[in-house]
Amino acid sequence: MLFTVEEDRGDYLSGYVVSDGFVETLRIQIFAGGEVRLERPADDPRPALVAAGRHQSGLCGFTVDETALPGLSQMADLEIREITSGALIYRRFQPHYIPRRVLRLETHLFPLWRFDAALGKHFQYYAHQIEALGRETVLQMFLLARISSVYLSGRLLYRAFAEVIEGHFDVAFTMHHPYEELAERLILLARIHRSGEAIMGLRENMSLESTMAFAQSLPFSDERALGRALRDMPSAVARVLANPVTRQLTVLTPDAMPTKAALSSALTTLSTFQLVGLRRASDTFNAALREFLGLPEDLPDNARLPGVVSLARMLKRTREVEWLIEQDLALYNHIAGAYRTSQISRDEL
Repeated sequence: MLFTVEEDRGDYLSGYVVSDGFVETLRIQIFAGGEVRLERPADDPRPALVAAGRHQSGLCGFTVDETALPGLSQMADLEIREITSGALIYRRFQPHYIPRRVLRLETHLFPLWRFDAALGKHFQYYAHQIEALGRETVLQMFLLARISSVYLSGRLLYRAFAEVIEGHFDVAFTMHHPYEELAERLILLARIHRSGEAIMGLRENMSLESTMAFAQSLPFSDERALGRALRDMPSAVARVLANPVTRQLTVLTPDAMPTKAALSSALTTLSTFQLVGLRRASDTFNAALREFLGLPEDLPDNARLPGVVSLARMLKRTREVEWLIEQDLALYNHIAGAYRTSQISRDEL
């Protein structure tokens, strides 16, 4: 989906929303004061979009003035969304918005939604879980050149978007201990049909069917049986679960695996980020991010799935999955080493 607001004069605004399907005309809703004030199709002609090959008919535009929406010029908190996806198209700038463009590179399968919501309200444009959107929509979010206050978060393959991130966005990154991340993924995938449908996009949900079936078959309450099951893990499942963070930082496609040089490449990438943190030292990371952004209030603690720490300890004792996360373990140890030179205690990490 392509979208932009071309002009906002207060009493008049115009823009366009282009569907991924090339032929559809989408609908928008305009909110103010938390309520829908106007709903209409984005069907004004935009011949330039036809000429560029972006839409069949070019009926993708919208214009709104005081005639269509009385009081438009007074709506300081005006917000425009596309109805079907709910995607934010535009917010009016307010003085309290932070004039930075920030990407929080999500590394957890169980996303930090409360954290994102607390930060997103401080930015003119905000979107989370962007990995569930199409590539074109994600690129559009990175290329909102008219907006200087942007907060995005998502579990993206970093190298696939590095060209539109580097030099344009401040990147914040946190990492679970790899045993805890693996434990969290196994617990979540075992429960996905009961509670996780909204956590992943439809495409990813379908691609993980065999991994979800494996996780749902695991005997989490029997350590010895769990070790045997992990020893017999199918190779296709192992490829999905292997070194997820190193892979996220270094590969271009979802099915690619990190090379032997991936650790060096991942560390080089991390050196370009503005903030790098560990979930076990979340207070330190939160304080640094708050200072970096000039936030007036503390950030919320990050929720954990029940049972993650105990399962992580069990996985470590079985020693059946160490080979599966060896690159992530090495990456984590490099980051933790940097933390150990500060005030964070060895026991905390």
